[in-house]
Amino acid sequence: MSEKRRPRRKQLDTSHQRNWLTGRHAVSEVLTAGVWPFTRLCATAEAWNSLPAILPHHAEASAGDSSVEQVTAERLTELCGSRHHQGIAAQMGPFPYRNVAELRKLLSEKQSSPQLTPLVVICDRIQDGHNLGAILRSCAAMAVDAVIIGESEQVGITPQVARASAGSANYIPVVRVEQLSAALAELSDFGFQILAASEKASTAVWDVDATTPTAVVIGSEAHGVADALLSACSQQITIPMLGRIGSLNAAVAAGMLLYELRRGRVVD
Repeated sequence: MSEKRRPRRKQLDTSHQRNWLTGRHAVSEVLTAGVWPFTRLCATAEAWNSLPAILPHHAEASAGDSSVEQVTAERLTELCGSRHHQGIAAQMGPFPYRNVAELRKLLSEKQSSPQLTPLVVICDRIQDGHNLGAILRSCAAMAVDAVIIGESEQVGITPQVARASAGSANYIPVVRVEQLSAALAELSDFGFQILAASEKASTAVWDVDATTPTAVVIGSEAHGVADALLSACSQQITIPMLGRIGSLNAAVAAGMLLYELRRGRVVD
């Protein structure tokens, strides 16, 4: 099948250098977290020797059926298709998404012993990898409990996303579901209020009671939150614009919303 005729989901998930994750920081985070398995790890002798001693040992121990190879910088460039690899690259396997059953367990554990009010982010058709990575980074900074993404018209966790997240993709539970509406229903059953971010909303984010479990839906870069999801939300909220710019991109908006929802909402 030609590239043009592949399903949109397939294009979004496999478009970044044949799934090679490059760079010392990005690869080190993957090895340290031990969550996302690699199928092949290649490094120059210089890069390998410059890593903290525990990382090469961990890589060798966790390789299993994967391969760990020492290569030249030129060979590494050929493999990953980029000269900006800093001497190390990992070819990643499928990302270990969580499922709905795991989400239920996570939410149950969180509600039984909360330190912060439960907070979940739902991404509705975020197609830019840098945006999703930046959203994950904000989620990690604000101690979000889980990020939920759909299977349709949505970028998944790719090396590009992992790099943009500054390693956060390794530490935030990412739940992938067939239908976001079903995930919203699941959260409602757990007592979550569901907020939809919309520049057309009349309620400012700082007027929201965020002392109860909260989920916020971040819509696509082009179209915002889908109408079908809007109807399932408890409330639509906005970030009031005080200057000349009337809108924000998805990642910036998510960061500002999460900060305001977290501000002063720590559970004693």
